[in-house]
Amino acid sequence: MRIGLVGYGTGGKNFHSPYIEAAVDCELAGIVARAPATVARARADWPNTPVFSSLAEMIDSGVDAVTISTPPATRRDLVLEAVSRGIHVIADKPFAPNTAGALELVRAAEDAGVLLSVFHNRRWDADIRTLRKVLLERQLGDVWRFESRLDQDDPATLERGPEGGLLRDLGSHLVDQALWLFGSAAQVYANLDWIEESAVRTDASFMISITHRSSVHSYCPLAS
Repeated sequence: MRIGLVGYGTGGKNFHSPYIEAAVDCELAGIVARAPATVARARADWPNTPVFSSLAEMIDSGVDAVTISTPPATRRDLVLEAVSRGIHVIADKPFAPNTAGALELVRAAEDAGVLLSVFHNRRWDADIRTLRKVLLERQLGDVWRFESRLDQDDPATLERGPEGGLLRDLGSHLVDQALWLFGSAAQVYANLDWIEESAVRTDASFMISITHRSSVHSYCPLAS
């Protein structure tokens, strides 16, 4: 399967491109990048992989699927463009800024008859996989409280604006892990802390408390 990568920032460089190349029967067929420094970095890392200036150009070269790892504000239009061309899509998280936006993309993929998925690799982290095994084997007895946190060590990677923010970024992993381990939520409480830069308001840290239907209580803070 020939898979193209759109975007070569932190996610594209450190996660998507090596994962695609390592997957059995998959080929990294191209990278879309525009900024000169990004283009140079992609070519240095993948000298035998073509770098394109647009998604359309890469699709025209021949790909079966694309992974989209661009800033959240650009993701919707790129997903819709690929879907409209009959290309399968893996969209990085956050998948969409809200439920309505997510359903729009899902319906477009269904109408086009292509697969659309979201990239959530943190279910495969070694600590979470180990904890899942321990829970299934009931080595801990009855669990009533779960606490998990991440810290944002590089503020420069914070995706700013109404479509971005830390809750949709790393926070989506924390929440997804808690729900995967302990089931759906019955009640949620959250507190977000905000920053303002160049008139752009962005959540930069948060605390989420989830009461699961299983009666487990998850506490998930994240600070930058």
